[in-house]
Amino acid sequence: MTSFEPEQLGRRNASGQIARQLRNAISQGVWQPGERLPTEQELADTFDVARATAREGLKLLSATGLVVSARGSNGGTFVSLPDATHVAEQLSDAIQLWYRAGNVSVHDVDEARWVLEMHCVELAARRRTDADLAAIRRPVEASRDLTMDMAAWLDLDLEFHTAITRAAKNKILELAMTSVHLARPATNSVFVEYLDRTLVTEQHDAIYRAIAASDPQGAQTAFQRHVTYLDQTRREALDDTSAADVLVATLPELGHSAVVETDPSS
Repeated sequence: MTSFEPEQLGRRNASGQIARQLRNAISQGVWQPGERLPTEQELADTFDVARATAREGLKLLSATGLVVSARGSNGGTFVSLPDATHVAEQLSDAIQLWYRAGNVSVHDVDEARWVLEMHCVELAARRRTDADLAAIRRPVEASRDLTMDMAAWLDLDLEFHTAITRAAKNKILELAMTSVHLARPATNSVFVEYLDRTLVTEQHDAIYRAIAASDPQGAQTAFQRHVTYLDQTRREALDDTSAADVLVATLPELGHSAVVETDPSS
């Protein structure tokens, strides 16, 4: 087993440095899930700091979800697998700040979505369950109601693509797609009024039917047809402006939520 080799602390934010070193050690396998970390006093001695500083370092580490604390004679701080929803929430906060910083373009989002979701639809066609198919089908059928407002319709669109991501049964892809979904309310605002909602619903239905038929190639082809239509529509909306020149931070938000929860049961 790898042993913990502490590094000398700098002059500022000692507790933050301790938390960072412990987090890196956990990620490198020094401590496994369920194993107890050194006590506050042991960490204080190791880093040559006050016990209160070591305690604060453990509190900072606990906030990441990597460890949990227990009281009593058998208590202490133990390594814990982070809850998937907690990880998604942390990712959501970080990505939203990143978008607001103004260095992510619409093209960046489109490209990431194409790369990631092409794999998701393929894996969904191979791995989907009956429950997954029901979750994918529901927003397709609900979106046929053209009397609903655009915000509600876009919520169904997000539900549809999120259900496909979950059906892929890959947590890393699911978290990566979360960052893409966070930008979609803004990127949708570029061209949403130009969309043919009936056509989009039929494209979604084609993706669903390929996944239901366990046809990975068919699912990718249907998805490619869908994103090609979206790309063409956005080009028309932007006229002579390149998507690479449009920053997510400059786009207005639409009236629906883009926060995507990761399903802990999938």
